[in-house]
Amino acid sequence: MTIVKRVFVVTVTFACCLVAGVGTAFGAPGLAGLPLAQPLAEILTPPTPVDGKLSKGFAALQKSMRKSLPGRMGMAIVPIGGDRAISLGPLKTGRAWSTLKVPVSLAAQRKGGPDVAALENKAITLSDNDAAGDLWGFLGGGVASVDAVTAVLREGHDPRTRVSSEVDVPKSYPGHTAWALADQARFAAHLPCMDGSEQVIRLMSAVAPNQQWGVAGVGRSSGAISAVKGGWGPATSASVGYLVRQVAIVSTRRGQVAVSLAAVPRSGRFQDGIAMLNRMGRWLGKYYAQLPVGRC
Repeated sequence: MTIVKRVFVVTVTFACCLVAGVGTAFGAPGLAGLPLAQPLAEILTPPTPVDGKLSKGFAALQKSMRKSLPGRMGMAIVPIGGDRAISLGPLKTGRAWSTLKVPVSLAAQRKGGPDVAALENKAITLSDNDAAGDLWGFLGGGVASVDAVTAVLREGHDPRTRVSSEVDVPKSYPGHTAWALADQARFAAHLPCMDGSEQVIRLMSAVAPNQQWGVAGVGRSSGAISAVKGGWGPATSASVGYLVRQVAIVSTRRGQVAVSLAAVPRSGRFQDGIAMLNRMGRWLGKYYAQLPVGRC
């Protein structure tokens, strides 16, 4: 008997990051992200024992946080060079906010090289919105920038993310782009293998204190080193509460793994979102020896 599996593709829109004291938001009010269907590779690939162990452990982590840090959270894990994501938790997607500065920076670097190095440095290490806006403008703005950044995402094996911009919503910028955690982790899993990505990853390995949370620095005692980029901003157009997220590449003695994690605290407070990501980061650190890893 033949079993037919259907995959539904949902078009999404998305966004960027608010940084206190650093220009205006790399984003503006717009549409919230919609849930995405699982890629065919994830549906057809049977779960592994590690999947079950991580799912059970993540559920226990959520339960332990219900009183102290209630809210929604999620995580996606993909080995470097791979496509299959391990998806954990109920939060599957959200606005990209400043995590989208990674593909924006790579696209601008490929076009401008040394001419955009200083802007790239500020956009990644400081999460400077003005610098990121200049990088976006350097790509041509509007459709030209959307096409350039989309090309980088597709090269990084993200098949579905639709980059949002002022073309879609007046005064809207790319940080508003909806970026599913699984798609973001898949892109990060291919980032080290992409031409010219060394500079971006080097900058992600030297972010300022305003992004040193989540998986950043977790597991150094076991030899793990993380390159990260954080993003934060309103969870939805009508919300004053924060979505806090992070994309990371974790290097261990066995190999590398990409991680995307996000949280929407019930309190709506930015600091509670960071605390939730810190708890997830510490939890993940306990599994470094068991995570699926890869190399380019």
